[in-house]
Amino acid sequence: MMRAKLLGFVLVVLATPALADCPLDLGRGTGIVFFSEHFIIALRPDPLRLETGGTFALILNVCTKGGEPADLVSIDAQLDEKHVIGEVPNIVSSGSGRYRAEGLTLTAPGSWEIGFNVREGKNVERLTHDLIVN
Repeated sequence: MMRAKLLGFVLVVLATPALADCPLDLGRGTGIVFFSEHFIIALRPDPLRLETGGTFALILNVCTKGGEPADLVSIDAQLDEKHVIGEVPNIVSSGSGRYRAEGLTLTAPGSWEIGFNVREGKNVERLTHDLIVN
């Protein structure tokens, strides 16, 4: 009987995936993952379809390349010199490198460059990614 319990426990442990400190899976089978020399960011817009003038949020996981949570310091966006993000988004941390940035509005159609300033200890880096707005 004890042998069966031990075998069951070992099977459960082996079948359970390892838990990362900063997972890149955002759920729903959607999301964008991009990286720099030191950091990895996974993001998903909410709602998924971005429209000109529509307010949206970004769901983010921000990690070091070693899988440790990192700090999201700020977010900005720019289409060109005339079109920049108007309001500073409200960034809410839920811990372990997970964030929700709310109140983003992209005012014109096109390819917007979204900038993310990320920090881990003294290491600060800017990562960018383009979002297309119709």
